Amino acid sequence: MNKKGNSKQIKYEISVVKGTAIIHGIQKRYYLHGSLYSTIPYIAGKKQGVAYTYYPSSLDSQPQVWKEQAYEDDQLHGICKRYHRDGTLQAEYEYKNGLRAVGLKEYSESGKEIDNPKLLLTKHRVATGYLIEARLSDKYANVNYFIGELEEGRYLPKKMKVLQTRNDVGEIVVSQTSGTVTITAEYSTRYRNRGVVSARIQLP
Repeated sequence: MNKKGNSKQIKYEISVVKGTAIIHGIQKRYYLHGSLYSTIPYIAGKKQGVAYTYYPSSLDSQPQVWKEQAYEDDQLHGICKRYHRDGTLQAEYEYKNGLRAVGLKEYSESGKEIDNPKLLLTKHRVATGYLIEARLSDKYANVNYFIGELEEGRYLPKKMKVLQTRNDVGEIVVSQTSGTVTITAEYSTRYRNRGVVSARIQLP
């Protein structure tokens, strides 16, 4: 069965189980000019396998892969990749059961690996505990800071307390006066990839 999406950018071609609305098979999406936008594998209504997103291309040429994303049971799971237009690797990152892992490997068009920022934490004694400040070592866009433990020490949970941000610095006052506190930052790179970096600070 074919469907048209409401999006102005793409249109859809969707396979379903006969007599139902359950998606089963490869869902294809196209740019309005006709070139392939993405292929997403479904099994019984859930994303399962490797989905590909493509750069716009002319209709007489092979589409170039932009994103390669692994799914299991309808959630991102495994190593995901992005590519430059020339086919060289742009980024590599990991998910587990829909949760983003700490770490991002990112490469320039020349193939040079780009250094990730460091998460810098400082503490200041206040009347009610400690003020913790978090900042990245380099300038990045759309930075969010979180407090709390990561799942298995490396996966960012979906519901974590967000730090207040002022002038690109995350701030939070904690009442505890001993032990360790884990802070995590999620940021966007110039290639619009999302990176995650985490650090711990000892109190006092």
